[in-house]
Amino acid sequence: MNTANHAAFADLSRPLLSPLPLAERERLAGAWRMASQDIADDIRFIRQYLKVIAEKDERLSTGTLVHGRAYVEACAAWLPETVARYLRNLRLISECECAMIAAGVRFARSSDAW
Repeated sequence: MNTANHAAFADLSRPLLSPLPLAERERLAGAWRMASQDIADDIRFIRQYLKVIAEKDERLSTGTLVHGRAYVEACAAWLPETVARYLRNLRLISECECAMIAAGVRFARSSDAW
């Protein structure tokens, strides 16, 4: 067996021991998972709000505004709140990942690993 394969197999065959109790590991993993899901929604809404704000003066071929003024104003008001929530979720993900690394808890490092 070559060295790279041997090292990978040895790593996978060794039990992962974590000093954290099971309930704490599950709480930490749950917080990480929820923040990861929430941040995807935050990104989607931020993009949508920015798009609406950028298109505030655009009109359809009939002359009607693409977005109503009230909706554009609402998006402008929701944008800072959504960015703040995104930053909170980003911080939570980072804190959870640091705690999980310190405790030896494995987690997906990319969506490809889910």
